[in-house]
Amino acid sequence: MRYSKFLAVSVLLIGATSTSFAQEAADIVFTNAKVYTVNEDQPWAEAVAVAGNKIVYVGDAEGVKAYLGDDVEVYDLAGRTILPGFISAHDHFISSNWTIGGVQLFEYDTKEEVLRAIKEYAEANPDLKVIRGVGWSAGKFGGNPLATELDEAVPDRPAIMLDFTIHDAWLNTKAFEAGGVTKDSPDKLEGVSFWERDEDGNPTGVGVEGQWMKTFVDIGAWDADTMIPESINKLFPLAASNGLTAVQNTGIVTPNVTDTHGGMESDFEAALEYLHGLEENGELVLRTFPQPMFKNINADPKRFIDFTVKMRDKYNSDMLRVQSIKIHPEGNWVAEVAPFLEPYESGKTGSFNVRPDTIKDVFVEAAKQNIDGAAHSDSSGTARAVIDGIIAAKEVDPNSRSAIHHATWIHPDDQKKMIENKIPVNATPSFTTDWSNTDKDALRLLGEKRVETMFGKYQDFARAGNSVSIASDVPSTPAVMQAPMYVIEVATTNVQPEDPNSKAFPPNVEPMTIEQAIRSHTIEAAWQMRMEDKIGSLEVGKLADLVVLDRNPLEEDPSDLADVEVIATMMDGRFTYVNSEWLQREDLWGLRPHPRRTVP
Repeated sequence: MRYSKFLAVSVLLIGATSTSFAQEAADIVFTNAKVYTVNEDQPWAEAVAVAGNKIVYVGDAEGVKAYLGDDVEVYDLAGRTILPGFISAHDHFISSNWTIGGVQLFEYDTKEEVLRAIKEYAEANPDLKVIRGVGWSAGKFGGNPLATELDEAVPDRPAIMLDFTIHDAWLNTKAFEAGGVTKDSPDKLEGVSFWERDEDGNPTGVGVEGQWMKTFVDIGAWDADTMIPESINKLFPLAASNGLTAVQNTGIVTPNVTDTHGGMESDFEAALEYLHGLEENGELVLRTFPQPMFKNINADPKRFIDFTVKMRDKYNSDMLRVQSIKIHPEGNWVAEVAPFLEPYESGKTGSFNVRPDTIKDVFVEAAKQNIDGAAHSDSSGTARAVIDGIIAAKEVDPNSRSAIHHATWIHPDDQKKMIENKIPVNATPSFTTDWSNTDKDALRLLGEKRVETMFGKYQDFARAGNSVSIASDVPSTPAVMQAPMYVIEVATTNVQPEDPNSKAFPPNVEPMTIEQAIRSHTIEAAWQMRMEDKIGSLEVGKLADLVVLDRNPLEEDPSDLADVEVIATMMDGRFTYVNSEWLQREDLWGLRPHPRRTVP
């Protein structure tokens, strides 16, 4: 028996019952731990034994001794905590790193600060052909910026800066020239995806809701052969270091994502082929469930589902599986292009980039093939269309688990309909706090009454018994906000951990309990991904996906949860991350050490 011990402190033993397979030799044993199983029949234990890629014992420290032997790796956790591996039901790790490259602008509050940072970055990188960046906010600027303003920071080559939502982009004059954008360049969809223009029709600097994506390609900023692997190789290990073991990648976000029957398909297939290679080589550090994305008003629902079925037939393992789809039917409410049932305070109404009848058709075609759907919903108008589509899918397949994602603004009538029909929800907690001026934008654009009655109600759905999962939605939040313990703190406080001036918002929404938030990042996400029988809780016979934490989050104040550190992450019985400061072991099979990421 090889015996390893985590550094530090006292052992706290908790009385627990034991469950196990008929005894078999274990490969790895964790003992003297606080094991929060997220299994209602056995919520706490002291020890876990793993054989191969399965859990073979969950119980007390005495009972696990039967699984010890000469070749067993034993980890005495000295009272530290084990949880099921965290699961994200909504992130974009596969290809989204291209959207978060370049100069980081999230922290700056004024246009002057943003321009100064861009200028310094451009001067420090004279060899870059295109200057990229991400994180500016029209709300902080008091409106969208101009190309001529960006020219002041980057006058000599194309520059393109994505906003903090990744929906809109700010270009300089050189980028317009290199991309061939003129007053005669057509908008994709009036009122939804378009160039902001002056009274003569000339683009002024900002492309709204993906209007800029083709230009991103045309100016030479996109390279699928390098950027897709680069994103996977950066964001997957980062997620593993934060305790994540599985992800539903809700659409492979490339500049071709709106080309539903062309570039979307080819980029999707290229990404899946690369991921399959990692799977075959034992190098895939997250269980990965990619979704094809439907984001085109003229795309054909049946053809889209036929492509999904083709991908499902090819990729259907517990490590890499295509089993569901993503619908993205709208723009961003902060840009006043997402459709609301009643106008914005400005009088604008927004509009769909996938019509309500098409949303329903996609859900129904999916249900005919036993495929679940996830739909982006950032406005009350979209929410109503998505809810109607999900109910229609349930009429075709009563076992459908199609879900509404983000659920940012939902009319009270539709909230009741969601509860009555037990519609699953995935929420992005930071989208409904005061992060990046969201509180001020919500009140300014939609008014106090709608904030009080419609905004950020995901915690209420959890209390009502709906399945609610939570996730970070990288890259629409920066990668430093991806950590599940960070997301859990936001869900249990309605406050942004990195901002000492953040205040709870919306003020009338009761946060989740810590137990609810942990469930939402484990077993609820697993259920939405049809994996609850294999992952999401620590039970004998399930796959060995778990995370070791430096302390018990259930004993922490919610405002301290983002500070809980990940000591180790195990997925499929192998370590995918180990914090070298904590773990005294050098021969971990398959281990690729990664530097510790901390919340600012």
